[in-house]
Amino acid sequence: MRENTRSKLFKYNITSPYKDNISYKDSIIDRKSPDDFQMIHKFDYPQYWIKLKPQERYPFLFLTNSNSPSPKLVLSDDDGSYNYFTDLRPKDPQYYPTLFLQNFEYLFNISYHYKYNSFGIYPKGGNFTESLQPNRNKLIHVEYTGYNVSNRVEIQYTWGGYSYIPFPFGYGGGNNSEFKFDLTIFTTTNLSTTGYAFGIGENATGIDYRAQGYSVKGPIVYGGEWYDSFSSDGNTILIRLNYSTPNSISKLELYLAKGPFTFISEFEPIEYTPTDFTIISGDLQNGVLEFLYHNQASGDLIFRILYYDVNSNYETFFFSNRYNTFPSKNDFNPQSISNITFLFNDVNLTNDFGYNVMYLETYNVKLPFDPCLQIKPQWDNITIYGEWVNSRYEFKFFMPPNIVPGAFEYSLNSPSLNYILNTELPDEFQLNVISDRIDLMGPIVTTMHKDPSFGVAFIDNENYNISWTFTIKDYNGFNNGYAVVIGSIDNILYNVSIISPIEFSKEFTYQINITLNNNTCTSQTYSISEMVLYDRYGLNSTFFMNKGSGYTPKINPLYSIENKSLFSIETECPIGRSFVQPEIKSFDFEPKSINVGSLNRDVTFTYGISIGSGIKEYPIIYLTSTNLQTLKCIDVITTQINSTFNQYKCTLTIPYGFGLPQDILVNLYGLIGFGAYFGYSSIKLRDKGYPFLIETSFTVLDSQSPGLITSTSPVSSEGSSFYIYGRFPPDADFTVEFSQGYSLTPSAKSGLIIKVDGVKPSNDPYTISIKNGYSKSNIFTITPIKIKYFRSKCIGTPVCGGPTHGTCNDLSGCICNWQWEGEDCNSKVISKPQPSKCKGTPICGGTNHGTCDDLLGCICNSPWVGVDCNSKVIIVPQPEFNTTSPTIVLNETTSSDNSETNIEALINIVAIREIDYNNKVLHIFTFDKWIYNSNNSKLSTYSSNIINKNGLTTPISVSIEYFENERTIEFAGQQFNMKPSSIKYTIYIDQYPFSTKLNQLQLIISATAKINSDSNSCSNKEFDNTTSESSDYVKLSLSSKSLYGRFIRRALVDSVPITISNELLDKSLGAISDSHTSQSFIGINIPIYNKNVIIDPDFSLLLNSNPSTNYNSICSQKSSGLSKAKLAGIIISCCAVAIAITVATVVTIKKKRNLKKEIKVFNNKLIAMK
Repeated sequence: MRENTRSKLFKYNITSPYKDNISYKDSIIDRKSPDDFQMIHKFDYPQYWIKLKPQERYPFLFLTNSNSPSPKLVLSDDDGSYNYFTDLRPKDPQYYPTLFLQNFEYLFNISYHYKYNSFGIYPKGGNFTESLQPNRNKLIHVEYTGYNVSNRVEIQYTWGGYSYIPFPFGYGGGNNSEFKFDLTIFTTTNLSTTGYAFGIGENATGIDYRAQGYSVKGPIVYGGEWYDSFSSDGNTILIRLNYSTPNSISKLELYLAKGPFTFISEFEPIEYTPTDFTIISGDLQNGVLEFLYHNQASGDLIFRILYYDVNSNYETFFFSNRYNTFPSKNDFNPQSISNITFLFNDVNLTNDFGYNVMYLETYNVKLPFDPCLQIKPQWDNITIYGEWVNSRYEFKFFMPPNIVPGAFEYSLNSPSLNYILNTELPDEFQLNVISDRIDLMGPIVTTMHKDPSFGVAFIDNENYNISWTFTIKDYNGFNNGYAVVIGSIDNILYNVSIISPIEFSKEFTYQINITLNNNTCTSQTYSISEMVLYDRYGLNSTFFMNKGSGYTPKINPLYSIENKSLFSIETECPIGRSFVQPEIKSFDFEPKSINVGSLNRDVTFTYGISIGSGIKEYPIIYLTSTNLQTLKCIDVITTQINSTFNQYKCTLTIPYGFGLPQDILVNLYGLIGFGAYFGYSSIKLRDKGYPFLIETSFTVLDSQSPGLITSTSPVSSEGSSFYIYGRFPPDADFTVEFSQGYSLTPSAKSGLIIKVDGVKPSNDPYTISIKNGYSKSNIFTITPIKIKYFRSKCIGTPVCGGPTHGTCNDLSGCICNWQWEGEDCNSKVISKPQPSKCKGTPICGGTNHGTCDDLLGCICNSPWVGVDCNSKVIIVPQPEFNTTSPTIVLNETTSSDNSETNIEALINIVAIREIDYNNKVLHIFTFDKWIYNSNNSKLSTYSSNIINKNGLTTPISVSIEYFENERTIEFAGQQFNMKPSSIKYTIYIDQYPFSTKLNQLQLIISATAKINSDSNSCSNKEFDNTTSESSDYVKLSLSSKSLYGRFIRRALVDSVPITISNELLDKSLGAISDSHTSQSFIGINIPIYNKNVIIDPDFSLLLNSNPSTNYNSICSQKSSGLSKAKLAGIIISCCAVAIAITVATVVTIKKKRNLKKEIKVFNNKLIAMK
């Protein structure tokens, strides 16, 4: 492996920590190891923290003798120290975990003790009753008495498998101190010889019902097929098998094996029920089924598949992919890679996202499989699938802010799960990340207080508050969160949103208040049972008291609060009160039988509840299958009939195949009153005379059916291919219909999955459906994942010829330095004959006005000015500075050409816009208030600011200077000549928080000219560039006079002169022009910067030697001397302007003598636009 030779850019620019042998033993400055830790929920593992302050780069830490992951670097401090975190899960209680640094350098043993209590329920006694239903169904009613259950804890049920189901399922009546557990289980009259074992919590009771002489012969599998082309990642395969059983197929269990009798123990069996597989032909007794398997191993695979029938009998079938082998490890290794590059490298992710593209080139050109890129920038693994473009693989991905700097950790994976880590690759294949600060933590609670702080809160009035006050801290800035408070007796929840008083605050104090009523409260303990906090970049910290499974602990937002008694407040309520508890009064649903293989599988439930003294939450319908799969109906509509009676309605779509091969049981739980809760299992509903069972049937989709769409693979906004999941007739000829008006024929299809190629790009959501003949499937909505990246327009090796030739602007391309040209700035400027850049008739106004330089354009003789040397500067008196805004009026008080027409001009700072690389306006900021300061009689300064959506302020200052005499000035490394009576604006914009690094600002300036005569006149405008001054100009001409504005194509960006661009915005902003008025909007485009930017336009009035009558002129009706062609052009132009006014309605300038009055109209229109 090559030595790392990459130089540091600054303090935290550090490469991979795995390569150098550095000792860190003396770097430990702090550690927190919780001793005698009392767990308050199942996943409340003690969290261990260590702080290091190394002299060089951060180390890699790992832990032995623990089921915990290696300590993760989550935070860096201002003093250069690093904070690592892990939760401590015991692997062997006889040994302490040992912490090692990189290169197996022993650090120390972590000594910890903590107490673990079971968080299940402890049932005592038990009652099992059975009753027969038609069609060999058997209901088994299970009743327990439970005591002291934890608040809404997820309980483990054992019934032909394991299920974790939260409250209120199974809770028949009572409260957490003592309650009745009420559950109805569905099975058949004949169980297998092994029977079933029903268990709840840590206690299991066997249920063994066997029929004498019953045959236990299981299903027979005749053979199968293997398909590996139905996956976007190459790891998912489709298996199709033929089966036969006299008792209906019930489920499959799949084990991965190395041989017929050797199993890979680390892989748990995968269970497939009828909701997971599909029968593509036949029926439940004889047919062909399909299911999908996501590969977890490499090389040849052997599966052991157990087929269960409805009576829990099973047979074993071995199946191999030996003749459909995944790529072997030898097919993909570091030696396969010829080059890896990135669209951007040395990416600064300090407080900002970064979008990027990896380019992978291999010696074998295109691999026989599609590799994927896996990254883990924060907590979760992210897999990106590559595209074959221009003879290489492209992987588009994003990098979140403030991640660990140095070599970005990634791996390249093959379908055989062969990994190539970035640490196995040379330095030139690395992506270097720069970050001033590491923050991979969600927000943390640093202090907490409760009220009352001690003892028991006696609820003695109708509005008694208990509260928790805490301080939240996060470097990235807090976004939002929530907390849940729960009662220890009645399980009532109080959900509280947590919102910062200032958006993205780094530290603030918040209070949770719970209001209790002495007339309805219950003496119990109220505890914070859940808290989730998010920062501005989506990182979260989580605390769950009631999770039983399916939860991976992250950083606990309450980890720093060592006194866990602060989480709870004990309350006492007046005694001697009695409550009328809620009770069911009506219950029904339709339909009562359903084909779970059909397209319409909706069931609607209606039920009435007498709420008694009150009901705290709406009751929940639960559907259960034979193997205790559950469905909840949660889209509940509540109608209050009167003060004591509520009517509820809920509609649920039953998943395809749910309940097979038996029927579906209906239950109602969660009638929560004051101090107690109630529920009704299926048998309890039956005993009250209510319907309790949904009869199921099943038919295979025929060739005329359009099928059913349930989901799709992720769909890119760029289109291409994606996969549709659901149930489809595999032998039918159908198409996929898109709401944009086109259809596609699947390139591959089966009963479970369809592949569609050639999908058109779309940034907006759209719908799809399957069309088979005249039949259509359900309509499914797709929201494309927008690809937030772009390709830099800079080219060349080195890019833009290197720093001596030019600089790169990713949006506009290479900006060449003096004497260099070309798209890559690698061509030397060679003097050669070029078309003359001189303008005017005659050229440059003739010999008396100026001379022509073919490269620089017209060089004017004094007093002539302009690009064609046909204008003179109009001397005007010093304008009066506006004291409310940087708006200036140039007024020709005495006609300079002895005519009756005087020209007035108005220049105004309109707005600042943030735009993205597609020129889409993201934000627009106008200026409501300016602070005026008069420096001297000829210079005034105006100050204002803009406040963006994050609450951050960007100061703006504008200086206006009047030049009484001609003078040469210097700006951005160039000299410019200021004419007498001209006005110069110097605009300073301070630090601005760009939304992304791809955006830029645009300053909008308006210029308006008007003549104050009713006589005939013509107006026109020009927007062009001058070669000699490297600037753009706008010239608004009215008859023989004009307003001339010069916009230098240079700016001081972070004190460095760089090239910028200017553009005319008249069309988009609706500039108004007529024969007496001419207006333009000019946008000055400012590239992204870090600290500040300065721009320097100027304006003057000119007297033109030639009247402004050309093809684009707008003339009054009395003007003469124009040809019919010119008149036609003027008419067309006027119509176009009128249309623009009608459509845009952005700015309207009324024709009044005094232009100052137009400012108010202009600003009002702008505010409306904003």
